[in-house]
Amino acid sequence: MNENREMQKNPEENFTTIEVDPITGEYYVTIPEWILNDFGWYEGTQLNMEVDGDCIVITEVKDGGDWPHLDNTVW
Repeated sequence: MNENREMQKNPEENFTTIEVDPITGEYYVTIPEWILNDFGWYEGTQLNMEVDGDCIVITEVKDGGDWPHLDNTVW
């Protein structure tokens, strides 16, 4: 069976797993590259994560004044 292992934009099933860094013990998830490209995010982009019911909402933190501004981007 020939599987396409590349992440595709908005496929029916686009799952990731929670992983643990073996050195720090911190949990992390990998954001698919197509999402980073769509939002113009790159290494070092600051993100804010909030829980809304049973969803996790991730928004980009924008610089501005004394308080960071959250972009309306939700995925």
